[in-house]
Amino acid sequence: MYDLKTVQTAQKLVLHDSLHTYKVKNSRSNIAGQVMETPTKKGAIALFSSKDSMQKAHGVVVTSFEALDAIADRMTHWTPNTFNWLGYTQNRSSVRGHRENNLAQINSLVVDIDFADAQERNAREQEVLGAVTVADLFIPTMILRTTKGFHIYYVFDQPMFLRKTSGQFPVLKAAQKMSSFVRQWIQKRVAGVDVGCNNFGIFRIPRQDNLIFFDAKMLIQVSALMKWSQYYAAQVPVTDQTGDQVTSLSPNEGRQVDQAWFKALLKVTTRQLSQGMV
Repeated sequence: MYDLKTVQTAQKLVLHDSLHTYKVKNSRSNIAGQVMETPTKKGAIALFSSKDSMQKAHGVVVTSFEALDAIADRMTHWTPNTFNWLGYTQNRSSVRGHRENNLAQINSLVVDIDFADAQERNAREQEVLGAVTVADLFIPTMILRTTKGFHIYYVFDQPMFLRKTSGQFPVLKAAQKMSSFVRQWIQKRVAGVDVGCNNFGIFRIPRQDNLIFFDAKMLIQVSALMKWSQYYAAQVPVTDQTGDQVTSLSPNEGRQVDQAWFKALLKVTTRQLSQGMV
């Protein structure tokens, strides 16, 4: 079992400095107002205290690491990718705003592997552990044991920042395809991969009682994953029949990763994603 400090380190590693250090209001720290924040934009995540609460969107909006540390051990699920903003419905009963086109940045890919029950999960654990190093290149940053399976986290070395370009989110589209390819690759090697779940939705939060593997050095280089995804897609060539045009990136997006690989990846059609690939 990992200690609390390691678990908190894992949580912060996933979020990539995307929250304030201290609460903007009602901070318990007497130095909160004196801390210089990093210049990166800050956003919001949501946490949920149970699977039932998650399904009903009955959650808590968090915008600082101080607030996260205060409640994380009582929560079961969270949004590991950061949103521009999150709020509550008028009666404050539910969280609103957790939709993909409101994402500020994508911090990680998470693969959900689910079995019939905990007994099968335990019997298949070694099989899972042997199947989640993708193409002998991408080792998970952490693995969580869930009620009936596992959540496999591949944390990026740097976030993928989303910006709208000509009414589209090209970075989101590329990330969705990378996520689909990773899940398809693992599905070929172990049963139980949920290939239909939301790519960047709600997953289990790392806690002392569920974290079974963590290595802060095992970060996924975004450009390398993009290049592998393009190679993987090319294994089953499909003629592009959609007529989709490749969307150019904005200057900021172009500086973050290699534009050519983004463009190549964006050419992969939806039809290709549904093909069974080797």
